Amino acid sequence: MNRNALYKSAKKNIPGISQLFGKRPELSLPGNNWPIYYSKAKGVSLWDLKGKKYLDFSMVGVGTSVLGYADKDIVNVAKKVLTNGNMTTLNPPEDVYLAKEMIKLHPWAGGVKYTRTGGESMAVAIRIARTFTGKEKILFCGYHGWHDWYLAANLKSKSKLSYHLLPGITPKGVPKYLKDTIIPFRFNSIEDLKNIVEKNAKNCAAIVLEPARETFPDKNFLKKLRIIASKNNTVLIFDEITSGWRMTIGGIHKLLGINPDLVIYGKTIANGIPMGVIIGKKKIMNSSLNTFISSAFWTERLGPACALEFIKKFKKNKVHKKLIENGKKIKNIWIKNAKKNDLNIEINGVDALASFKIKEKNWPVIITYFIQEMLIRHSIIANSQCYANYMHTDTALKKYDKAVSDVFYKIKKFNEKGILEKKLLGPIKQMGFNRLTKKK
Repeated sequence: MNRNALYKSAKKNIPGISQLFGKRPELSLPGNNWPIYYSKAKGVSLWDLKGKKYLDFSMVGVGTSVLGYADKDIVNVAKKVLTNGNMTTLNPPEDVYLAKEMIKLHPWAGGVKYTRTGGESMAVAIRIARTFTGKEKILFCGYHGWHDWYLAANLKSKSKLSYHLLPGITPKGVPKYLKDTIIPFRFNSIEDLKNIVEKNAKNCAAIVLEPARETFPDKNFLKKLRIIASKNNTVLIFDEITSGWRMTIGGIHKLLGINPDLVIYGKTIANGIPMGVIIGKKKIMNSSLNTFISSAFWTERLGPACALEFIKKFKKNKVHKKLIENGKKIKNIWIKNAKKNDLNIEINGVDALASFKIKEKNWPVIITYFIQEMLIRHSIIANSQCYANYMHTDTALKKYDKAVSDVFYKIKKFNEKGILEKKLLGPIKQMGFNRLTKKK
């Protein structure tokens, strides 16, 4: 089937077109121009169903493939696993090897459990925290998946998750009796730290947050959370599904000098192969034996085998240093070209997880035009977010720089004339996730 036929079939048979909200076409480029489907991928290149090649300067596999698509070493391990059997009656030894490696990299930890997705990992972590503490309520900030425990925040008000996920997202299907079990607070907000966290921590099983994302936390913010959690027998959980394995070997929390009670990894840790890891202090992880946490495909071999290879390659090549370097180059491309075209730009994100915004009232029009022109005129898949990749070579970066220069110039020119929206080939994109990452 060609692209249009597949899309038509998907609309008929798959609610929402895609299993991932962020891959819905309307969040990238509505209309008939977004490729939607790929035939193959390698490095930071994608080929559509017609064989047209694109450079990927967006999130490169929703932030999963920091080594690049189809990394040869990961592929070789995957081939070996599939040849010798992936899922059997017995357990893969790689489970043990990976657990040993993770604890070696995180000396504060004493236990490891596996899943195959980030959302699953968070659900497991919440179950463990509730089992260990005997409490039910959760304090959180940021985005942490689709499960009931999280979406319950919007049972009292559709605005509760506005700073964290999607404004007004409906919690339909989530049991109403969960409405008092989840309490949001704002990242880096000293006011919320005092008024929400300190007041509620005693009755909460866990405090959950991304330790860093759009920005690093203010001085002592995480330290205060750590003190509060310890004082109140509350499990401090760091969600490093996105931030982990980008700025250092392991999680960003290692750079910040604050150890959680549990840390969650996903996405990057097997370079695009489904894999999730929960690491925690021994007594907390052992409490999982007092509840029921189990799944057949958490015992398959492919995930842990590829994770081991990923960690090996990551350490050997100091991949995080390259990601930081490339992230800085990408930020500089935005800043340089915005300044050249007198565009008021705002840069967000740590170096390896960067994003930009042109501060104009018609920002949705601007970003839609940017995506459109980068794709159609320059064969680059791009958005306001760009996660630095190990395979963002100097050649690729030069091409991206040239394309950004061209598109930023056109944005300035057409905006001044008041005709930018008329240059769109389809509708304005739907604006996507809004994560709580800084003071509001």
